[in-house]
Amino acid sequence: MNGILSGTALVLVYGGVGLIGLALISGAIFSLLRSFTPGRQTRPQGATHPLFSRAVTYSLGLSAAVFGVAGLVAHLLFHAAPDTGILIALALGLVAGFIALAILVYLPARGRVEEELIDFDAAGRRAEVVITIPVNGLGEVVLRQGAERVKLGARSATGRPIPSGTTVVIERVTKRVAVVSPLP
Repeated sequence: MNGILSGTALVLVYGGVGLIGLALISGAIFSLLRSFTPGRQTRPQGATHPLFSRAVTYSLGLSAAVFGVAGLVAHLLFHAAPDTGILIALALGLVAGFIALAILVYLPARGRVEEELIDFDAAGRRAEVVITIPVNGLGEVVLRQGAERVKLGARSATGRPIPSGTTVVIERVTKRVAVVSPLP
């Protein structure tokens, strides 16, 4: 059989999609582990706000990885027809992705309207200090989230005081406390 549905092409497609999935999962896990690192975590110059949250990135990665593995298993072990293998891999990949998304996003958030604002990805966004952040203590910052002004507790990433009225960059937010550093 020639063309895109040949055996070699399918193995390459399944393997490539599986590797892309593993790369997305690794990136989401690395991002999660990095968020627990104490101290200053600067965003590279010119970096923008992430397009997807960690949960969505992990779910997409899991979906792609399951698609790749299921396709390889169907093709290499069960010698399934190309169209059958693609349908099985696609179905299993989508099911795995939606289950992961439900576990990581929907279930933890259900029934918690206020929780939406507690842990959101504000890394790299600018805010204004409204209550001075003392040495190794808590102050308060305000940032815009859509049309609303969101107030968050804040601590300095450097451990130095930051006076009221200073514009800062948010490095991360955990339990309504932003870790911030002043703009240079």
